[in-house]
Amino acid sequence: MEITMKETDKRLEANRLVKLRIARALTKLMEKKNFSDITVTEIVQTAGVARASYYRNFTSKEEVLIKVTDEIWQNYREKAAKLSDDFFGYDSILLVFRYFKTYKHFILCVYKAGLAYIYLDIFDRQLEEQIGDMPYNDVGRYKIYFYSGALYNVFLKWLEGGMQETPAAMAQMVRSLIL
Repeated sequence: MEITMKETDKRLEANRLVKLRIARALTKLMEKKNFSDITVTEIVQTAGVARASYYRNFTSKEEVLIKVTDEIWQNYREKAAKLSDDFFGYDSILLVFRYFKTYKHFILCVYKAGLAYIYLDIFDRQLEEQIGDMPYNDVGRYKIYFYSGALYNVFLKWLEGGMQETPAAMAQMVRSLIL
């Protein structure tokens, strides 16, 4: 029996939806319980998927969060690639606030669970990939980490504070702080 491209696409889409349901279930559970207390059984029951589906896609709860974060960043990079300024420019900073605001619920759940390092590690890696290689002794390579940590923490505090300022006001403030 030959598998057609259409069947393969359907399987990939079905698996993508399973992963999404697992991620949403974990996020929902994180609102109610400590991350360390959440079991795989609770995740699959909340997601309405088979336990085998969980283990086919993930090896740990942390991996669920990492894969979701990677996907969020991949979509962000597609949008950022269309901008004309560099990562430190106003438009790029504005995009960070506008884009990631849509994921505020997920980001705050990760942060409140004490797993902010997952997001920051991926943030650092994405900056490295976007900016490219730098000589080991170049002070600019430290600027990347200074910037990612500062932007990430300012963004988190903005989310925690209920986002009183507009994304544009936040982008302007961050831009003025790094100049």
